[in-house]
Amino acid sequence: MAYPENTVQIRSASASVSDGIFAKTAFARDLIRLRFRRLRLSQSAFADRFGLTFGLMKDQEQARVAPSRALRVLIAAIELDPELIERAARVAAERWSADVPQ
Repeated sequence: MAYPENTVQIRSASASVSDGIFAKTAFARDLIRLRFRRLRLSQSAFADRFGLTFGLMKDQEQARVAPSRALRVLIAAIELDPELIERAARVAAERWSADVPQ
């Protein structure tokens, strides 16, 4: 099949063309939908709000690394009650921030 110049052909068996989200895994796709569609947050804002890092968000959404069991549970909890998890992230940061090695 011939394509005009300056076009890109994208092939992905797991891509979700109907909603415009091209994710490599179901977890990545669901994370993008939660962050972007439901909560309307940037990767950075989502990470800050829930006590994560920007790098973790980027790696997970691009399926660079498999999510840990703890991260899968955390994302499911955010899906169920984002306000509660945001409060929990703030409490954890206030209570144990001195425990984090610099």
